[in-house]
Order: sequence, then structure tokens, then C-alpha cells
Amino acid sequence: MKTRSDLDYIIVLGAHVNGTKLTLALLERVRRALLYLEENPDTKAVLSGGRGDGEQISEAEAMYRYLTEHGIAAERLIREEQSTNTKENLDFSLRLIGSMEHSIGVVTNNFHVFRGVAIGKKCGCRKIYPVPSKYRSWRLLIYVPREILAILKDKIVGNL
Repeated sequence: MKTRSDLDYIIVLGAHVNGTKLTLALLERVRRALLYLEENPDTKAVLSGGRGDGEQISEAEAMYRYLTEHGIAAERLIREEQSTNTKENLDFSLRLIGSMEHSIGVVTNNFHVFRGVAIGKKCGCRKIYPVPSKYRSWRLLIYVPREILAILKDKIVGNL
């Protein structure tokens, strides 16, 4: 899948942080965001994810540290540190962006990108596109069935 270039914003969806360390899922997302931001110097990023159990810092802060340590200017990064799930990631991030007229990419793992974009569309964003990151791990055996159930749940509760 070819990723759309020159988006106004990307929203990087959070995933668990172990203390202050990025988990594999989050590391793959933030690596993909880094590549996108390097290739598209006018794009800004909303780093979306609060602080949950076992996390010493917010997911957004963990992503912010990684990206700034790898050369992305802080002025291009917006931290959204209140969300606790994908729906909130998108709701709160879109509020920070402030307009549904911007072109927006959703950066998340390949198994999760369909739901992220679908929720963004349901939130009212008309120009929203997938920016999938890789995820290769035995944990896909857990994540894919869980993602299917999450899609069904989000459809039932009206998030999709």
C-alpha cells in the first residue's frame, strides 16, 4: 500500500510503554512516524497516548523523546496525553489539530490501521489516510483476533 505524502498532520496512535521504554508495537509506530516526518518536512505530528498502569511517562512523551532524539524538531510535535483508547486518541488529537479540513494520516501497526482510519472517518475527518507500520512478532497471534473483536465492539457501540 502506497502511503500518501505531504499530509498536513499525522496522528501517531499510542501503545503501551514499559516504564519509559517503548514496546515493540509502539517502537514500530514511532519509527514509521520518524520516516514519514523525515520524508515530509512540512508535516506535523500529534503523538497520542496517555499514561496507563506500569507506565512512568505518557505514551505521547515516550514518542516525543524518541522523535526529538532522532532529529525531529520539537515545534513539529504535539503531545496528546489524555487518551486511553483508539477512539479517544482520534477524538482528542483531532481537537488539538482544530479543523477537519486538514489532510491527516493515522500511523499505527498494520493490523490496527483499518480501525484507526475508520474511527477517524466516523469522528468527521474526511481527508484521513492510513500510514501503516510493520509489526512482526509471535504476538500477532494474540493481536489479530483481539483486533477483530475490537472492530466488532467499535461497530456495535457506534465508533465505526
